[in-house]
Amino acid sequence: MNHKGHALFQCAAVATLLALAGSILGCGKSEPASHAALPLRFETQARSLSLVTGISPIRHAKLGVDGVASGALNLLAVVGEGESSRLAMLNSSDGGDSFDKPVWVSESGAAVSSHGENSPTLIVTPDVMYAAWNQGGDIRMARSLSWGASFEKPVHISDKPEKAYSGYVSIGVAPNGDVYAVWLDTRDSTQAEKIYSLYFARSTDKGATFEKNVKVADHVCECCRPNVSFGPNNEVLVFWRHIYPESIRDMTVAVTRDGGASFSSPKRIAEDNWKLAGCPDSGVSLAQTGNRIYAAWLTEASASISGVRLTWSDDTGRTWAPAVLASQQVLDANYPALSASQDGRVELIFQGRDPQKQSGWSASSAFLVEIAKDGQLSRPEEVPGKSAAVVRPTVLAATNGRVFTAWTSTIDGKLTVFVSRARHS
Repeated sequence: MNHKGHALFQCAAVATLLALAGSILGCGKSEPASHAALPLRFETQARSLSLVTGISPIRHAKLGVDGVASGALNLLAVVGEGESSRLAMLNSSDGGDSFDKPVWVSESGAAVSSHGENSPTLIVTPDVMYAAWNQGGDIRMARSLSWGASFEKPVHISDKPEKAYSGYVSIGVAPNGDVYAVWLDTRDSTQAEKIYSLYFARSTDKGATFEKNVKVADHVCECCRPNVSFGPNNEVLVFWRHIYPESIRDMTVAVTRDGGASFSSPKRIAEDNWKLAGCPDSGVSLAQTGNRIYAAWLTEASASISGVRLTWSDDTGRTWAPAVLASQQVLDANYPALSASQDGRVELIFQGRDPQKQSGWSASSAFLVEIAKDGQLSRPEEVPGKSAAVVRPTVLAATNGRVFTAWTSTIDGKLTVFVSRARHS
């Protein structure tokens, strides 16, 4: 073995030992700690919701379940196009075999704006469902106190001036039941410059009303959705893609311990140093198990780390594990979505191309990776049964070993949502 080979062998050995201890080592290329097989059995064929429900077009699904060990499944999606588009909840009591008639979430005649990262978002808790979306450059949120059977009249979250823009909203529910929203906003623009800022609002009455908006940061990436997570002692962590000098656009976090009255200094969760003269339209996805917060995002900063990156923090964002390339060998990997089950399973899904098919230029597929508690990652497994290119997949890690995935595809010129289910072996 030559000197270079010996050094690589030592690097791999050290990484393996640290992975067994629950850590990730950034040695050489930032690779995952393991490439174990994914212990899931998928359906052989994904199913089009348009065929199952008769609804077309339908797009940009989000998945939820209230945590009980039943067959319940909730699917939020945009129905219709243009001025007739409307947000609907589709409920299933049999694990996705069938879906009830749509329960309308947004109001009739108020078109839902949904494109790219600026799509609706869903949070399901044991007693309240929350859906938030963009409506004509403003933000609305509606809640259901009946497990999705009906939704209350939508409320405003943003208190921006009329001419300013608010969008790209994410919501989260703290352990004490308070609801937090984060979004991108242009109210701080000047005549000389359009400025995108990150704003934040809190509800202490389970989404019935929201407090005055608080600015977290200026000069944030203008079309990358921010996100929010929580610590064990009422900490609220806000994540976004910040624009650093020389147009470096890296993922960043700030923490408030007083409900938004003040924030810590922003810090990068990984120093990708992605220099980009434009917005990648790809934000950060989060999942949480206990006190561990996982974050996944896109970077194309260099050939060695391009793809979907993953890190985590066990100390409420003070420190972060060295980021790894969770997408591994998958090409053109993008649009990660994370989900954690109540029993601690963490699933990551993203869109990408199989390097072994059509010289790496096959139609995009959904790939699933499972993240073990010790930091090991499964090999990305292509979700089977697609009939057209996959756009922005999402995943739900449910109880009793169930995993639900969904994405948007175009069939015969019309958008439809596909659903595919899996079980742990």
